[in-house]
Amino acid sequence: MQQAISNADVGEFDGDEFGGGECTLYMYGPDAEELFVAIEPVLKSSAAAVGGYAIKRFGAATDPNANEVRISWQTGLPSH
Repeated sequence: MQQAISNADVGEFDGDEFGGGECTLYMYGPDAEELFVAIEPVLKSSAAAVGGYAIKRFGAATDPNANEVRISWQTGLPSH
């Protein structure tokens, strides 16, 4: 994941958090779409990511009003 982000020069991988049977990966960059495009092949090819999802956030991590879009690996379509 970190290598894909670095190779595409779209941001940074900031770490992970494990607990409760889940893993959260933190990535930041200036363009959520470009960042997701860089990591999507890694996510779709990982057996560990099956059933997972990404949240593309359009705005600062501290902005409570930033727009968020949830994307599923199985379909690649936004979840509602």
